[in-house]
This record gives sequence, C-alpha cells and structure tokens, in this order.
Amino acid sequence: MAHYAREEIMSSSEVVRNFGAVLSSVVQHQREKVAIIRNNRLEAVLVAADVYERLERAGEAAAATAATSSTTSNGTDGNSSLLLDFLKKNRITAASRLSPEEIDNQIREEREAWE
Repeated sequence: MAHYAREEIMSSSEVVRNFGAVLSSVVQHQREKVAIIRNNRLEAVLVAADVYERLERAGEAAAATAATSSTTSNGTDGNSSLLLDFLKKNRITAASRLSPEEIDNQIREEREAWE
C-alpha cells in the first residue's frame, strides 16, 4: 500500500475549494503528490506533468525490458502499489509493467532532481 504524508492527503471538497493553490504546490514541487479522498476512499493522486511523463517514459523502458526478460515482480508492497493499480485500471499498460521498486526509484530520482 502506498504511503502518504499527512499534508499530501486532501478531501475532494478541499481540493475543489483550493484547486489553484493545490495545483501550484504540485507543479512547483512543493508537494510530490496529493492523494485525493472521497467518501473515505482514495480516489486519485495528483502529480506534476513532468513527474508523470518521466514515469511514462520509465514504463515504456520497463515494457521493452520486460519483453526480453522472463522475470516478473508480484505481491511487493511499496510506496507505489496504488499507483500500479491505477495504471492497470486505466489501461496505461507501459507504465503498469513497472515493478513497485522501479516506480519508487523513479520517484526518488525526481525528488533528488528537485533538491
């Protein structure tokens, strides 16, 4: 299961009321992500477009690697389990072939690039 800091979790109504500020904080990398909760359930995660694009590119690279490799990673819990579920449900197949560890590494690299 993914882990979120308290300041990264917002209700959908909070996001609607403060959308401009929330969006700016993610785009300017003041926050890595915002987990959006509705009816006590995680419904979405907002990330900056550049972070998403890097994840997409990493997914494409992983898909190419997976096509030539017979190893798979299943049942691994990390910060990226919900992201993987989201990608699979929304048919973002290239990125959904990433292992949780690969996604965690991409997120870590993004953080380091902005520090």
